[in-house]
Amino acid sequence: MSDFESIIEKLRPFGPYQIRVFMLVSLFETPLAWAMLLPIFTSARPSWTCDGPNFTNISSNLTISNQKNINSCTPSQDVCSGVNFSNEFTSIITEWKLICNNDYIPGLITSIQMAGVMVGAIITGQLADYFGRRKILFLEYGLLICVWFASAFSNSWELYTVLRFVIGGLVGGTLVVNFVLPLEFITPKWRTFCGCIGFWAVGLATLALWAYVLRDWRYLTMGTSASSIFLLFCWWFVPESPRWLISRGRLKEAMVILNEMAVCNNRSAPEYDQLKSCMEIEKRKIQEQKKFSYCHLFSSWKLTKGTLILMYSWFVSSSVYYGLNFNTKNLSGNRYLNVFISGLVEIPALIFVVLINNKIGRRKTIAILMLIAGTFCVSILIVDVLGKLEEWPALTLTLAMIGKSGIAGGWAAVQVFSAETFPTVVRNLGIGACSTFARIGGIVAPQLVYLGNVWKPIPFTIFGIIAILCGVLMIFMVETVGQPLPDHINKKIKVITADNGDTNFEEVPLSNHDTTQL
Repeated sequence: MSDFESIIEKLRPFGPYQIRVFMLVSLFETPLAWAMLLPIFTSARPSWTCDGPNFTNISSNLTISNQKNINSCTPSQDVCSGVNFSNEFTSIITEWKLICNNDYIPGLITSIQMAGVMVGAIITGQLADYFGRRKILFLEYGLLICVWFASAFSNSWELYTVLRFVIGGLVGGTLVVNFVLPLEFITPKWRTFCGCIGFWAVGLATLALWAYVLRDWRYLTMGTSASSIFLLFCWWFVPESPRWLISRGRLKEAMVILNEMAVCNNRSAPEYDQLKSCMEIEKRKIQEQKKFSYCHLFSSWKLTKGTLILMYSWFVSSSVYYGLNFNTKNLSGNRYLNVFISGLVEIPALIFVVLINNKIGRRKTIAILMLIAGTFCVSILIVDVLGKLEEWPALTLTLAMIGKSGIAGGWAAVQVFSAETFPTVVRNLGIGACSTFARIGGIVAPQLVYLGNVWKPIPFTIFGIIAILCGVLMIFMVETVGQPLPDHINKKIKVITADNGDTNFEEVPLSNHDTTQL
């Protein structure tokens, strides 16, 4: 445990002060979920008929229970000039007639949005290290609300695409700080809890309520963005990260925050000399980490194996999670109820991770949840092979929701496992590489959903296979729960028991035949 973590331990590792910070920062996840997952409704396709010159009352309805008339467009015509959409709701598809040969555009827009998430996450990580967590969190969130609201007034799908890219970038950046900031107020043993518990699932569930009330996509965009402005008032209640302040040598500011924490948690304030010691340690860590690059993630076979498996796990988690979310609009039944349930099923999965992650270990937890997600997704293919996909819509929905629950919990467990697996000197690099693969998964997900236009079970089958493979790969990883991890690459922790029974830990070189790291 570092000197800073020792200070936090004495001030209470998760006292009332940290709970307040965690709750306030976690509240941002709800509007961020609205912004990220808005395409579930704004890119939905209602039933339509076309009476153009080359059409004869052609219908289309994108639901699993009624898919026979999908893509029933005349090949010689790019768009239907006489299209008539149902008045159940509006979307960008009804706005700009994105059907027939243009039906790929909504999925393309969502993929471009997810590309923005990747760019924003990369840039924001550097900005937050330089300017501070708090400033960047509120700056990017404020910009997000402005661009998000402005997107409701787009007069072309091309302009809308550009704005969705920017929105994705700001969401991705805000999520980075939203995740990091609370963790810098607590000790490692609380990371599983804070990494799993949040308000993202609440955001997904309440998005369905918004869409049910506001059926026009422009009003939906304006309503969700405008109502998100109230969180900006949290500026006066969310402090800067004391750990970041110490690393920047701003000890007086850090001392003020730690004193407030001590008073709130009913503990004694730390000594100023302790902060000086922490500052030197943090600066040494920063200087040492600068000596390493992404190449060091592949400096040995064991490290390479672990890095590749974790990057694949993040890719699977993201592609399956967002794929199942964006595909919810294509399930049979009430689309609003389906999305609402899709948000609710995440909550028990996250609670499951919190309860068992420390008991049975990270590997088993991830393997169980990934196998659940994969098995239930592939089961939809079996239902289709039996010719019961249209006859058993409730079963299809149930299988998809259980799969969604599994991948939501699995991704939370993967994030905790990754943070504990990479050695300290390359941990930020490792998490950064994994996060990049997660963003790639998010970019790919809408295109996999689009394949459902060819055959409905295709997305579920792909999601199921890659999730099952991820679960199987966990047997090649090394358990980290309850284990001290080395600070340096190619070293392991040796347990030394003194004559008086005390246990100490010492880093020793990792032999070629050792399997205790990654």
